[in-house]
Amino acid sequence: MDFMTNTGSLILVLGVVIFVHEFGHFITAKMFGMRVFVFSFGFGKRLLGFKWGDTDCRLSLIPLGGYVKLEGEADDKLSEHVSAAGDDRDFTARPRWQRIVVYVAGPVMNVVLTVSAFTLLYSLGWGVDATLYEPPVIGVVEPGSAADKAGLKPGDQIATIDGKPQANWEGALMTILLKPNQELAVGVKRGSETIAARVTSGATEQKQGEIGVTPLVRIGPLVEGGAALAAGLKPDDGIVSVAHQPVRSFIDIPKILSTAPAGAIAIDIFRDGAVMPFEVTPIAGKIGIQNKTALRQLSLVPAFREALRETWRFTFQTLDLLRRIVTAEASPKAALSGPIGIAQESGRAARSEAPFRALVFVVAIISVSVGILNLFPLPPLDGGHLAILVGEGILRRDFSLEVKTWIMNAGAMALFLLIGLVLYSDLTKINWSRILP
Repeated sequence: MDFMTNTGSLILVLGVVIFVHEFGHFITAKMFGMRVFVFSFGFGKRLLGFKWGDTDCRLSLIPLGGYVKLEGEADDKLSEHVSAAGDDRDFTARPRWQRIVVYVAGPVMNVVLTVSAFTLLYSLGWGVDATLYEPPVIGVVEPGSAADKAGLKPGDQIATIDGKPQANWEGALMTILLKPNQELAVGVKRGSETIAARVTSGATEQKQGEIGVTPLVRIGPLVEGGAALAAGLKPDDGIVSVAHQPVRSFIDIPKILSTAPAGAIAIDIFRDGAVMPFEVTPIAGKIGIQNKTALRQLSLVPAFREALRETWRFTFQTLDLLRRIVTAEASPKAALSGPIGIAQESGRAARSEAPFRALVFVVAIISVSVGILNLFPLPPLDGGHLAILVGEGILRRDFSLEVKTWIMNAGAMALFLLIGLVLYSDLTKINWSRILP
């Protein structure tokens, strides 16, 4: 049953993401008047469709994405059957800038899909990071900061600022923000004690008012069978540090885990007013925790703004992860996921309590990843074609057919190696004991 759910969810997620990507190429080429022979949803045998001018818009047998066939592309086998004498609708006959726009349009549509998906989620109601709505318990005190000099510690709860009670981090941070370069009377709860501290807020170009503290990161649901559950961690625990490194936000955790040595790692947890040490042994580079979220339903404009922020956050995370893989700061095995990993995540989303919203979320994060990866300068990816066009533009002449063939073959070999690495990463994450007798 899980296999069927995973497979169906994989087809749905990749089908939507790749179809939207290819639609970007298709509609842009159409707008420029280029001749498009085929726009297909799916691959393989044609099942049904209709004609739009020169284009056969079709539904094909294998529903994993789709493709666009333009006249004049390197693998074009149809032009010889078309009488195109005297026109300039051939892809390679169009100005270089138009061809660049056509290639860029695919990744751009992936970004549009991601923003649209997040906008839909926040309009329907979606979990946002609960940190701002939690009591203002300090997670990290920056060394040498005003809070550090005043004696504040991780686990302290900011009870009052200048005599005003602080119910959550949103209010506390706003109060500090509005009082730059001022001495603040901060009432702090530390266990059963109440401590009075004098803290002078600072001001920088980035922040008008800050004292050098970071909110405590809370654990949300635990993954069944995960390392954190086995180690005794609980929902609502606060994460102070992982592998002796301070945790300022939930996205710090996968970064730390990707560079941590194999075996058990130390995790300091804030629970019941005290910091408690734990040891957790990651499974396939993960410890099996989720961020604590708070459900928020927004009107269209705030939902769109939140979607832009979320899209940028995932874009930054993806680029940072790729940088750390390239510089050997992170293990590809722990960081990369391919079709098997996507199928498993999609299946879990489909079996969740809110399957539609969970699948929309998976579509959003996969879409932004596909858009970024397609910009890699490796033929036959969009980025490879863009690199060739940019190189030709710099030299002000087209590369010879032999040079293009060499570049395409070299890029294809590198791409196959990357695919092999991703599949190997997927296979090594499978618990075969649950599958094999």
